[in-house]
Amino acid sequence: MRKFVPLLALAAAACATSQPQAPRGAPELGVEFTWTGVAPCTDVSPRIIVRDVPAATKRFRVELVDVDSVMSRHGGGEVEAVPGGVIPAGALKAYRGPCPSQQAVEYEMRVWAIDGAGRVLAQGKERQIFTPGQLRRPSRSNQR
Repeated sequence: MRKFVPLLALAAAACATSQPQAPRGAPELGVEFTWTGVAPCTDVSPRIIVRDVPAATKRFRVELVDVDSVMSRHGGGEVEAVPGGVIPAGALKAYRGPCPSQQAVEYEMRVWAIDGAGRVLAQGKERQIFTPGQLRRPSRSNQR
């Protein structure tokens, strides 16, 4: 067993991704998105609204995470920060959307505001539950 402990530690370190951190006392971004109209297993990211964006922000870094499974990251990407803080649907090129098999799953959309030098100015997140369409109950007329 002792032989495997270092291997497990090494494997855990390799799986961990470095998360950018905003400096202590940095403002929190408001993040808003919805799964309405988003099909399961798509690579088209939803529209995301980012509020309270610091003036020096040049880019947003975005990541979607399955909060029930620490190993389940769904990518995201970086996009140019535009006035109004709207990240259009489909803008994240390294995004893999929710693809739960049979149950509703809670996801967290994480957003970081990045300045021109690559420093994190602020961060924010929002959680939403994704329920696959196949889990919707059929109407009474379909039950016979």
